[in-house]
Amino acid sequence: MKFIFTLLITLFFVSSLQAQTWNLEAGNNITRYVFTNSSGNNPDFLKSSSGLHLSLSRENKLSKAFVYDVGLAYNQYNNVGDVQNIPFSYQADFMGLTGGIGPSYTGLHGLTVSAKASAAVQTLMNGTQFLQNRYLDLADDDQFSGLKFSVGFTLSITKKVNDQISVYTSFQHLDTNTFGSSTLNFVPSTFSFGLKIATK
Repeated sequence: MKFIFTLLITLFFVSSLQAQTWNLEAGNNITRYVFTNSSGNNPDFLKSSSGLHLSLSRENKLSKAFVYDVGLAYNQYNNVGDVQNIPFSYQADFMGLTGGIGPSYTGLHGLTVSAKASAAVQTLMNGTQFLQNRYLDLADDDQFSGLKFSVGFTLSITKKVNDQISVYTSFQHLDTNTFGSSTLNFVPSTFSFGLKIATK
């Protein structure tokens, strides 16, 4: 895990020297919490909720039809639910490094479509659980603290405005991979809009 975190940091700073495009992105996470208890069951009292997504990344071409990006991201992974008519909610703010690599194709009307394998290493910045009119700090909860490694994919469509500016929309799906007798995994689906700024 530490190796992956170090690798993403290195790639971010190396790509800053060579890359030609900055990606500024804002959107919305719809996050599912997948809790698996010690019996291996997945209770259904947790419900998806929305949260903010922001990212800044640097994109570089490996070839004419292959690109990669490395960047920084802020994500709110929120959830709600109730047990025996007692409502509760989670608000968890994560920040970390993200990266993706995959093919990119420019077709009709100047639209560029890309599909990337994606990964992220994030850590909890702030988190609370609201339960029975009390706010509980999640910083000491092992299911939220520590580095969280996610893998998934990103699909995006880009439209060039001029030589320096492009706009795009993207969909990303990630999944953490925590294993054990009692685990909590985060499964966010992110819809976002962004601005690409080319620097030469």
